[in-house]
Amino acid sequence: MIPEYAESLARQLSFDPALSRSVRQEVEDHLWEAAGDGSPELQRRAIAAFGDPQLIARQLAAAAVSGRARRTGVALVLALAGVFLAMNARLGWYELTQWGVCEQTRTLGDAVALVDRLAFWCAALGAAAAAWAYRRHLVAFFVLCAVTTGAILTSVACDAALTALRLAGWEWSTYFAIPLATMAAEIACAAVLVAELRATPLAYLRENT
Repeated sequence: MIPEYAESLARQLSFDPALSRSVRQEVEDHLWEAAGDGSPELQRRAIAAFGDPQLIARQLAAAAVSGRARRTGVALVLALAGVFLAMNARLGWYELTQWGVCEQTRTLGDAVALVDRLAFWCAALGAAAAAWAYRRHLVAFFVLCAVTTGAILTSVACDAALTALRLAGWEWSTYFAIPLATMAAEIACAAVLVAELRATPLAYLRENT
């Protein structure tokens, strides 16, 4: 009885495999301890005292999704801030070193820079909208986070293209260190955000909308 009960509880948390495994193990351990010698009657009493598995699963799922939303929101803000700081550090380095833009690529660079600015401001607006949706509708929150992530990825891609255009035609030197390091930081921020968003409990959200 106890294994079946723990399995039914874990099955309802399958949207989060790690949580499902953890809950199943902890619940089963607790029930076996409460069941004493493990007789069928004592197992039934332990299960009855523990409660309705569906109600428990709903409470655990809601808490897990809320926690995931908080982590996603923090990751979104940190990624946006990281990209902004890295971008400005790189531009400051160009200004400090008087590193000009090659005239042959200026037109293309201006077009890419325009897309970059639009994407970044879209990301900033998306983050603000996601913050507004956080306590109102989790599905909308995660959708806005996904849209914002797309805008951040677009901005990072544009930054990479602009960095390549700026470095093109120059021989390798230590001056490349700052542009490359800040670009690596942007990519890392975007990668962490994508990894966090991939953990979104889509199955739970679909079932509860």
